[in-house]
Order: sequence, then structure tokens, then C-alpha cells
Amino acid sequence: MADSYDPHELLGLTLAASEEEIRRAFRRKAKSVHPDVSDAPDAAEEFKRLKDAHDLLIERLRNPLAAPPQAGEDLYRPSKAVSEEDRESIINAFRRRRQAEQRRRSRRRSAVKGQARRAERQVDAFQEEMARRRAAFESRQREESQREQQEHQRAEQDRQRALDEAERRRVEELRRLEQEALDRVKRERKSRERASRESNGRGQQTRSVDDAPLECAWKGCKRTDDLAEPVETALGLRRFCRAHYDEYADFRRSKQRQTSLR
Repeated sequence: MADSYDPHELLGLTLAASEEEIRRAFRRKAKSVHPDVSDAPDAAEEFKRLKDAHDLLIERLRNPLAAPPQAGEDLYRPSKAVSEEDRESIINAFRRRRQAEQRRRSRRRSAVKGQARRAERQVDAFQEEMARRRAAFESRQREESQREQQEHQRAEQDRQRALDEAERRRVEELRRLEQEALDRVKRERKSRERASRESNGRGQQTRSVDDAPLECAWKGCKRTDDLAEPVETALGLRRFCRAHYDEYADFRRSKQRQTSLR
């Protein structure tokens, strides 16, 4: 390999090439000489020469006050025509450029890592927010489900109470009707018994009052004078004195009232 080279010639560029053209030419040639894709034994050194040529041209474009590169100039092996001061200046410029490039790469890596961390934090925050919203939604769903169940239970209880109340009223109505029927039967029976007694009384009254004893039938009173008309008793026709006749009539009326109340 020659000891010197021309950066423009190596990259296939003219002296008026722009920065973008320099970068495109470097990328185009690097695809064929990069050690990862080329099996040539000197691929690494050739790629290094391409990279140095690219860096030198970019540095010259950004610092136009510096002396332009001479044909055949080599970064690490400059021609003998270059003075020691120029040689040191070229090497220092290359070192500064290399350090600046390393700092830019470091900043880019740090920026990428920072963006990745921010993106990760944003994803974590988003997931936490989604989990919180999901938990709130599930909690609302459970509350609504419980509320619906409680409303359903209350409606079922109200319906059961309404059915029980209707059944109670129906039973009470049946009991009332049964009681009325029983009362009607009792009244009819009493009416028949009263009619029978009256019929029997009328039949007994046809008997001769002479069959009644000629003494007072009140307990403990056997008066034979001042007797009233004979009346029908449980023992048949009996006479009472004037003093006990009203008492027996009151007694008979009270017995009739008690019988009717039953």
C-alpha cells in the first residue's frame, strides 16, 4: 500500500464536494471494504483510511481557515514536504475531531438511553394508569352488580309481602264468610226453635188453666190467695202470687236474652 493518498481521490470526490456528498461517498465505499463484509486481509486498514479521509474532509469543510489538504497527504504518515508544525497541527486536529466525535457519540448514546428510560417510565406510568382505571371499572361493576342484586331482593321481598298480604286478606275474608254463614245458621236455628216454642206455647195455652196448681210456684212461697193468671214454665203451667209474678217475668226475659246471645 502506498505511504500517501489523496482523500478526495480515495473517496472518488471532487475538491468542491459538499459535506453530504462526502458522507454518501464514505457510506457507499464502506459497504464494500468494511471488515464485517469484506474478507480481504487489509480490509481493516483500508476502512481506516476511508474513515480518516472522511473525517479530514469534514474537518476541512468545518474549518476553512486551515490549510487545504495536499495531494498525497497521509494523516498518520504525512509527506516529507509537510513541516513538523503542520504535521503536529494535522495530528492535533484529527485528535480533536476524534474526541469530539466520541463525545457526540457518547451524548447520542446517553440521549438514546435517556429516551429509552423516559419511554420505559412512560410505559410504566401508562400501565399503572390502565391498571388503576381497570380496578376502578371493576369496582364500579361490582358495586352496580351488588346494587342490582339488592334491588332485585327488595323487589322480591315486596312481591312476597304483597302475596302474603293478599293471602291474609283472602283467609280473613273466608273466615268472615264462614262466620257469617255460621251466624246465619244459628239465627235460623234459633228462629226455628223460637217458632217451635211459640207453637208449643200456643198449644199448651189451649189447655185448661184449671190444670195449674192453686198455689204460688215461687220457691219458698206457697200462698194460695192473691194468685195471678197461670204462665208456662219448664214444669208446665204454674201460678204465681202477685208479689212474685213480676220477678218471674224478669227472670224469664233474662233467660231468653242469654239464650239468644249464644
